[in-house]
Amino acid sequence: MGLGVAVLAIGAMVCAGVALAAGSTIVGEPDNSFDTNAYMIDQGQVAQLQVTGSSHNATAHGTGPDGKALFRSPTISGGTTGVDGTQYLGTGDYTFYCTIHPSTMEATLQVTGAGTPQARPSATLAPKGKSLAKALKKGIKLAVSANTGIPGVAFTAKLGKSTIGKKTASLSAGTQTVLVKLNKAGKSKLRGRSKAKVTVTAEIPFGSPATAKIKLN
Repeated sequence: MGLGVAVLAIGAMVCAGVALAAGSTIVGEPDNSFDTNAYMIDQGQVAQLQVTGSSHNATAHGTGPDGKALFRSPTISGGTTGVDGTQYLGTGDYTFYCTIHPSTMEATLQVTGAGTPQARPSATLAPKGKSLAKALKKGIKLAVSANTGIPGVAFTAKLGKSTIGKKTASLSAGTQTVLVKLNKAGKSKLRGRSKAKVTVTAEIPFGSPATAKIKLN
């Protein structure tokens, strides 16, 4: 009897292990459904989305500090892709869905207590020169410090409510110089002024925006 109980226990552990392995990758099915209603990853991991038919994505219902979905994947029609943003999550349950098939594809991502969440991307901005004449000629120069490499950071320079310049750049860990060139409308608004107060905002994917207020003169 003792041996039978042991065999049953081992069998249950094996089955549990198989279930965990099956639920560790989000699978989008050809019939526009997920293959189960719950998936599990450890803290710090990037969840994976596998598409076996149709076109699917995995997008969190919750909103992150960047104002977008807390985690999200690109839409794919086959193969496997990462669900970016899950590596920053703490323990808990997070619901998500496919934006293409929202009525039939919804599930929960369970983040376990194992592992450690990765630090969210963050950056600070500081003016690197405050010359209005140089800003008109070359652009607004910034010293940007990032805690890690951050791709696709969108910089927007504004004078009041008017956008006077934009730039998208990938940041490396540490401090670097970013130059936001003025658009024609921006140059027109600044030309002839002796001073101006400009705000530059950097939209950090999966992190909080960074802002610098610059007095040009």
